[in-house]
Amino acid sequence: MNQKTLQRRFLARIGDLTPFRQLMDVLPDVAFFMKDDQGRFMLNNPRACQFCNADNEQQTLGKTDYDFFSRDRADFYVKGDQAVMATGVPVINEIAPAPEHSDRLMIHSKFPVYDKKGAAIGVVGFHRIIDGLRDTPRWHGRFAQVVAHIHTHYGENLEVKKLAALAGVSQSQFERRFNRIFGATPYEYLQRVRIAAARTLLETTDRTIADIACETGFYDHSHFTRTFKRIIGVSPGHYRRSHLDPAL
Repeated sequence: MNQKTLQRRFLARIGDLTPFRQLMDVLPDVAFFMKDDQGRFMLNNPRACQFCNADNEQQTLGKTDYDFFSRDRADFYVKGDQAVMATGVPVINEIAPAPEHSDRLMIHSKFPVYDKKGAAIGVVGFHRIIDGLRDTPRWHGRFAQVVAHIHTHYGENLEVKKLAALAGVSQSQFERRFNRIFGATPYEYLQRVRIAAARTLLETTDRTIADIACETGFYDHSHFTRTFKRIIGVSPGHYRRSHLDPAL
């Protein structure tokens, strides 16, 4: 019996998810959640409940982001959930605005949840506030400025050495700390920000793919196509055909 078969048979024997929920409940800095395909909360650990200003999980069940957060925050989270379910592409260690009304940032990941027939029925994920992380460097203030700069100027030629200078540290320190906190190099994160912007343009405009590539910071059409396919799994043209707003 190979290892995968052994693992699958063991997991199939589990009849109670309580130990997993107990594990999530004791994570001090991690907000764990699960939503169905209507955006309704199905699971929330204590940290996630805190962000909802709820006393316990029962107060969050069946409710959505719009019941707890501002419309702009809720729109952002819901759009991300829908993209994960539609494409099957998870969000991994990306930066987003924190749920509460503040300028703080969080690292979040989310994955699609499938039923036994393979249909997407929801999302599961977690987030952590950056300034609550054990390994967050003391230069968080400048680091937050760098992240904001990436999200604002992703269409420009952003060199890592210039981002490091903006953070006030050497390039090697910047790359090492960035990778430790976010699980990706600064360049990898920048590419994901660019691809996220390109996806929005592909879904909501009829601009040419070459124009979108230029707008989002890629130096040519082929570079954009290769990067898009590596991250999303399909070409920009295929993605547009599947996701373009029918009103256009």
